[in-house]
Amino acid sequence: MAITQRDLDEIENRLSETFVTKDDFTEYKSELFNKLDEIVKNTSDTNREVELIENRVTNIETKLQVTAE
Repeated sequence: MAITQRDLDEIENRLSETFVTKDDFTEYKSELFNKLDEIVKNTSDTNREVELIENRVTNIETKLQVTAE
């Protein structure tokens, strides 16, 4: 009994349902890295904002100490 094209198509179909293709993986990887880039940028922005707020609070505390004396 020989393997027919229909058999090969069925095998390919079943394999494609089970395994991802290189293109599928590349697309997934790209989406993942885009999301990670966004998270890193947001974290960096948040860290900068925290630094600015800490500096403002320190300046206010310093001014309050000067006026309190």
